[in-house]
Amino acid sequence: MSDSIKTDVFIVGGGPVGLLVAYSLARQGVDSLLVEQHNKQQQAMYGRATTLYPRTLEMLDQLDLLEELNQIGFIGRNSVTYKDGKRVTSRGWHAIFEQMNGTFRDYVLNIRQKYSESVVQGAYERVGGVPYIGWKLEGYTVDEDGDGDEYKVKAQIREVETGRVVNVKSKYIVGADGGQSLVRRLANIPFEGDRSDFKWVRIDGYFETDMPDADIGFASIESQSHGNVLWVQLDHGVKRIGFAMTEEILAKYGGTLTEEQARGEAVEAMKPFKLEIKSVEWWTLYSISQRVADVFFNNDRVLLAGDACHTHSSGAAQGMNTGVHDAVNLSWKLGGVVKGWYTTDVLQTYNSERRPAVQTLIELDKAFSAVISGEVPDSHKGAYSDANELFTKLFNDTIQFNIGLGISYQESIISKAPSTGMVSAGRRGPDALVYAPGSRLPTRLFDRTKNCGQWSVIIFAGQPAVTQKMLAPAVARLQEIAKTLPAGMARFLTLVAQSAAEGDMMFNLPRMGDVYYDQDRSAHSAYSISTMNGAVAVLRPDGMLGHAASLGDLESVSSFFEGFTQVDA
Repeated sequence: MSDSIKTDVFIVGGGPVGLLVAYSLARQGVDSLLVEQHNKQQQAMYGRATTLYPRTLEMLDQLDLLEELNQIGFIGRNSVTYKDGKRVTSRGWHAIFEQMNGTFRDYVLNIRQKYSESVVQGAYERVGGVPYIGWKLEGYTVDEDGDGDEYKVKAQIREVETGRVVNVKSKYIVGADGGQSLVRRLANIPFEGDRSDFKWVRIDGYFETDMPDADIGFASIESQSHGNVLWVQLDHGVKRIGFAMTEEILAKYGGTLTEEQARGEAVEAMKPFKLEIKSVEWWTLYSISQRVADVFFNNDRVLLAGDACHTHSSGAAQGMNTGVHDAVNLSWKLGGVVKGWYTTDVLQTYNSERRPAVQTLIELDKAFSAVISGEVPDSHKGAYSDANELFTKLFNDTIQFNIGLGISYQESIISKAPSTGMVSAGRRGPDALVYAPGSRLPTRLFDRTKNCGQWSVIIFAGQPAVTQKMLAPAVARLQEIAKTLPAGMARFLTLVAQSAAEGDMMFNLPRMGDVYYDQDRSAHSAYSISTMNGAVAVLRPDGMLGHAASLGDLESVSSFFEGFTQVDA
């Protein structure tokens, strides 16, 4: 390696978020350098983030990562809750599974971070990425004046083992280096928030219990002495137990705990069920706090993602999910800007979309961390006296946000109010089953819109016998629009609302891109598009709806793209 490196994007932090950004950029053909000071392979087994929700699974699937993750993790489709040794229904995690509708990924994947990181790193290396493991960021500056050089970020990295220093010049720097982020601190970005008195214990290991249905995915035990006790089935037969350091336990041990004491309290937390601890893989006692960075994009060159810009409890299992949402949202925007497809205003939407979503999570987490610890927050004390009952209410009210399917973004230059259909701009575009010509088996619409940084322009052709006169000029106009877009920025699909058996009619069909048959009209229905009129839907690379218009109103599609694309790209 030379003493200086020039790259498009410099990524600091080789956890799942940093790796996802690097991998996603590589899929787009964008050069990056990723450094991680710790050699994860030499670290002991550790737990940390484990639970992945449906929308996160969809995103990972569109990045071609989910199949391998599913082979490793535990797929959970149900849960059970106990109070006083008796099963209680429709509360806790059970309510989440009841509301997993509208997705083919209607499950939760439990996989320890060690394994999820390994999968993403392997994928990154297969597309040519070379992570610099054992290298540490020493410092960086942003040369705002410059001399016309686009590589305004100048950093120094040091190899931990040898002390060798290398200079790195890049167009952008991404801080995915955790809660103590050096990237954030050197950028002088405030990281304010609240530190509570709540402390939680998490233990991963091989356990045996007589609790009924202990292996279906999740279990909660509503305990007076240990808060809302968590039981999770993880990968490789490992289980996780989580409980709160309630006032009763704190009075016994103070703010510290040994592993032996943690084991003893885990046995107490599971009562009236028995628990035998065969071995412990990892355990932790940690304090609960909520913090969020003032900005996620600073100085036109510095971006933050994951724990570097937000920290919170694991109460609603949002840590890994929120980080994945950050990485996916950031990657396609950063990749397109680097390639010259978009104006730099698109990068501003990373901050304007992700930061409000994180702020919503932070506010939820303050309430969740209290009730899981067995306390009712002051704001709810008039209406609730039982923390577990309030936990159920909060859980039920926020399920769609928690599982990610309900996360939405405000209208912006990349999310323009549609003039047709019932899906709002900035919301997830629905999935559906369609048929390729000649196929007897359906394929998912999401499988046809994989995330390689491209926009998907879907022509809902409706019933050709009815829409033919509207469809021909619409396709002609779309062909003109396509010529104004940067090469490779968009792909086109045509969905026909008819049976695949009527395929002999296809040759007279005005079309763009590959044709698929919406045989049962489920795709048209999911987007609320009439098969008598048809429409055009524009999906962002992350699968969110950018815009939708009727076949006769394609000037709005043209002006939508003009609002953020570079004409000379």
